[in-house]
Amino acid sequence: MPDILEPTTEKDLKAQPVILAQCPRQVYRRILVATDFTAASTPALEQALKLAKQNHAELLMIHASTMPISLSFMNADSYDVWEKQCRTGTENNVSAFIQQARKEGVKAHTLELSGLADDAILEAAERLDVDLIVLGTHERRGVSRFFSGSVAAQVVARARCPVLTVRSSFRERKFARPP
Repeated sequence: MPDILEPTTEKDLKAQPVILAQCPRQVYRRILVATDFTAASTPALEQALKLAKQNHAELLMIHASTMPISLSFMNADSYDVWEKQCRTGTENNVSAFIQQARKEGVKAHTLELSGLADDAILEAAERLDVDLIVLGTHERRGVSRFFSGSVAAQVVARARCPVLTVRSSFRERKFARPP
């Protein structure tokens, strides 16, 4: 009969020394991190950079944008202007992060994609043979999640590789106190 393990408490875990495995293999070769340039993306970017550095992996930072419906009724020049603004905005928003990654010895690239975020992330991951997808979560609930959906939930449900979701922040939980 197997031994019965005693439950581990948080206190027990904190008291144990952390042992890092010395493994010569890379767990991840290519990591894709998606950003929408909101605060929810920052912790995901930081985590992806840390994992890329630990694994000597290539880091692919992507941003997907969808053409506004109003542009579909305008001339082609309007679309070109919008596309150029998107590209410039992406470059401006990610340049510091890419420079930081390269300074830390991580091979990093930026990709600007068109289309719905979840579809673009999944297509890029498949096409570029990604080992891990990292994305931030907005922690939406209720009606806002129903109307805006959850890119992270769609990616987790449909991805063919592992997906790491990183929470943007820990909200304070207020509990009712007994009188």
